[in-house]
Amino acid sequence: MSIVHSTSMMSGTIVAATDMTVKLAITLPKSILQTIDQRRGDIPRSRYIRRAIERYLGSSKDIDKVSAAAKTRRK
Repeated sequence: MSIVHSTSMMSGTIVAATDMTVKLAITLPKSILQTIDQRRGDIPRSRYIRRAIERYLGSSKDIDKVSAAAKTRRK
């Protein structure tokens, strides 16, 4: 089942009902932002960054495993 998540800017993103998106503000150096913008092409910046994070953490299915392992290490 999919739902459409709408923002105040009237854009919509189709996401799985179990994995809602959340707006997040981060601070990055201009040099990193310029590199991201050069490499992403016509892909939206947020999607490019999300995919990069998913690749860094492993597949989206493995994100929970990585998160659980990090919690175990912190104890």
